[in-house]
Amino acid sequence: MNSTKPAFRKALPWLPIAVGPILLFGIDLIRGRALFWGAPLLQFTPWHTAAKEIAFLGHFPLWNPWLGMGAPLLANYQSALLYPPNWILLATDVSWGQTLLVLLHLIWAGFGMALLARSVRLGAFAQAIAGLAYGMSGYLVARSGFLSINAAAAWLPWILFAAEGLSQKPKPRTVALLGLVLGLQWLSGHAQIAWYTLILAAAWVAYRTRFYSGSAGKAVVSLVAAGVLAFAIAAVQLIPTLEYVSVSNRAGDLDPEFALTYSFWPWRLFGLVAPDLYGNPRTADFWGYGNFWEDAIYIGVLPFLLAVGALFSKRSGRLRWFLLGTAAVAFLLSLGNNTPIFTFLFENVPTFSLFQAPTRWNLWLIASLSLLAGLGAEHWKVAGGRKLYWIRLGTAGSVAVLVVAALIGLLETDIQPTFTRAIAVAGLWLAASGILTLLRTDPARKGWTAAALGVVVLDLFLAGRGLNPTLPAQFNSAPTALSEEVSGDHRLYMSQDVEREIKFDIAFRFDDFQPELDWRIVRESGLPNTLLLDRLPSVNNFDPLLPARYVAWMVQLERTTPALRDRLLRYMDVGWQAVDVPTHYDPVSAPVRAWIVPRAEWVTSPTEAIRKTTAPEFDPSEEVLLEGDPRPEVGGLGVVTALQDKGPNEVELAVEAPEGGWLVLADTWYPGWTAELDGRATESYPAYGVMRAVWVPAGQHTVNFSYRPTTVPIGLALSLVGLAAFAYLSRK
Repeated sequence: MNSTKPAFRKALPWLPIAVGPILLFGIDLIRGRALFWGAPLLQFTPWHTAAKEIAFLGHFPLWNPWLGMGAPLLANYQSALLYPPNWILLATDVSWGQTLLVLLHLIWAGFGMALLARSVRLGAFAQAIAGLAYGMSGYLVARSGFLSINAAAAWLPWILFAAEGLSQKPKPRTVALLGLVLGLQWLSGHAQIAWYTLILAAAWVAYRTRFYSGSAGKAVVSLVAAGVLAFAIAAVQLIPTLEYVSVSNRAGDLDPEFALTYSFWPWRLFGLVAPDLYGNPRTADFWGYGNFWEDAIYIGVLPFLLAVGALFSKRSGRLRWFLLGTAAVAFLLSLGNNTPIFTFLFENVPTFSLFQAPTRWNLWLIASLSLLAGLGAEHWKVAGGRKLYWIRLGTAGSVAVLVVAALIGLLETDIQPTFTRAIAVAGLWLAASGILTLLRTDPARKGWTAAALGVVVLDLFLAGRGLNPTLPAQFNSAPTALSEEVSGDHRLYMSQDVEREIKFDIAFRFDDFQPELDWRIVRESGLPNTLLLDRLPSVNNFDPLLPARYVAWMVQLERTTPALRDRLLRYMDVGWQAVDVPTHYDPVSAPVRAWIVPRAEWVTSPTEAIRKTTAPEFDPSEEVLLEGDPRPEVGGLGVVTALQDKGPNEVELAVEAPEGGWLVLADTWYPGWTAELDGRATESYPAYGVMRAVWVPAGQHTVNFSYRPTTVPIGLALSLVGLAAFAYLSRK
């Protein structure tokens, strides 16, 4: 009998924390199924598939020539190509491997919270409760398809664990650990989650240092040193990304209406005990504000009750007040435009205008409640006296709520069906929590501990199942009829109206994850960015981070008349244009990717260039609009006799220009692209506000465009220095 105790104790807290995510995703992985709904199919799978193919062809995945008119790939922060766990995708099917990574990150998140609970001196059972509450929370599980959020949020408890070590002993070794975990989170690809985590870590160090008789000044210096180390470790990603941001649509503040769209809907606060009160897209009946996943805050009924109990228990110590304050601040900020607080901060305080979706501040709420649940579990004792009376009464009341709600659900009433179902489920878990409290002994028996953890796992599993629909992994790699109908010689284009209708009205509806739909229609329609899976170039690019010039051009393109748009599409190398819904593609006549223009007009900004180019009377075949120091050259017409892609980071053109002329390439102008004329460097200019152009003298020439960003070697050098510094500090 006693021989089983060590094994049971060793299994806590790790086994129950791992079981939940395995239940959610393990069967799908065994069956060869993978996440697809929303961001996986439209962003992450195409990005990672392209990067993998580029790498296997022997090139470094710096540039994505297939989306937009070309865009950075490595510098695209959310693709997180240099995040070490993502390298597993090189050895697996991409979409299947992404699903595996989601499972592993949920487990990693739970393990980190368990270690954080251990670092504040909580026992194994409390560690398991805290880890389950965080790793299987609605915040993480409902957002699993947002792979960068899933990965970044998994590192938050590890960072707080390292911050706790720094608070206790601000030594080189603790600085190194915090720098490493911060650096890994910064490589994982979600700046918003990383920023919220950094603020919370700083607040944690400031608060906890007081209790270890440490020097506040030394703690601050150590925290800054850890941040510098983290930046150095992640510099190979951050330096190219910072350059991208500086010339992107995110270079300035976000539009307030866009940024505040996903503000926490206050009524979803009931989601702490009844997550499906307003329905669920899994059951095709979600009717709440916005979407389900952004306001998902469920951590399980029993962990929530334990968290509330911790607030009223003096044995929980002063940490509970820090966690309560953090949760309260997070909730107030998450309300966004529902209160004047966030609007004021958005307009007056730096960084608040950089990110959308204020509801994501609830990451602090979930982390705080999870650790509070651990505190409550640590001090969960046998009830007696008046407390026992109220627990018995509450348990009986919960059973009554369950029965009454279930009966009402069977009747035809005017009550919203989602209310009765959600309240009945809440009554079930409240009753189970009460029964567990009544059956508790001191010390707790193994059977009781297993039952309590089983209740939490089952509760969170049932709440999270179906929130991440899957399809066979082959869905993403199977060829489509569209790929057989059109060639990859020219780009495809889909207007915003067609894209919006397919995406939100037909396929990815917020109220129903599984409409009666053959999902092949998404692939066959060429919805951005799925064309990348067919190796077809698209002038569209569905990405939160885009070159500002490209965004301005596409906005203006959408505003033009259909006739003018058709003419401009030709000079964007668009060979096929999507029409109608469901889509078919009409050919665009005589598309060109490169051509010779006899003369140039010099403008002062991309805005002026785009405005003049999209004027009805302007002809791009006769004149090019350039930015830079004016040059007097005037030539004639010519032809591009050959155009060869020599990998994603290079384009080579053979040019015949009897009188000289301006060579225009219909690819995005971006820092880091250099040009050579017959092997010698030549100046490249922004053309029409978005493309590239070089002067070609009279005769036959070879022009080579190469993407050689200086940010990558600089970032790589800094990362190597950072890793060396980590190795040195970790041994001291």
